[in-house]
Amino acid sequence: MYSRTILRAIKNYQINIVIKILVLSDFLIWSSAQLLSPIFAIFITDKINGSIEAVGIASGIYLISKSIFEVPIGVFIDKTKSEKDDLYSAISGTLLTALCFFALTFINSVWQLYILQAIFGFAAAIAFPGWYSIFTRHVDKGKEAFEWSLYDCLFGYWNGWRSCSGRFYSR
Repeated sequence: MYSRTILRAIKNYQINIVIKILVLSDFLIWSSAQLLSPIFAIFITDKINGSIEAVGIASGIYLISKSIFEVPIGVFIDKTKSEKDDLYSAISGTLLTALCFFALTFINSVWQLYILQAIFGFAAAIAFPGWYSIFTRHVDKGKEAFEWSLYDCLFGYWNGWRSCSGRFYSR
């Protein structure tokens, strides 16, 4: 119900088409990703006989990996004024993230989870700078606060959920 109202509202607002596409695509991607969030700890403890500590360590590995790679990748992307590298970065990071989600079904041990979490962090470090760069470039003059708040309305509550649950995705 809530998502239909938001999608209709976005459709009717006169904002840059790139912003609409970015917001709607993120809404779809992160809505599906959040379906996994509540069962992540159960998945780890049941499927690979991990512990709650393993879930926390996995989240920490994600955050460390993302933190190590995100700034250098952002600096690298900024070396060119073209938007193509931003787009390629956002797409390749998102595709690598999707592959990691599929790879979750094949892991059998905690050490495989840790490696996968490091790759998840690397994928996020590739995707986020490009996505933010494109979004920032296409924000309409005079509507900056509105367009960022529109994005935050869709994802702000998830950011709180992610930090509280220890889940591995934060923008």
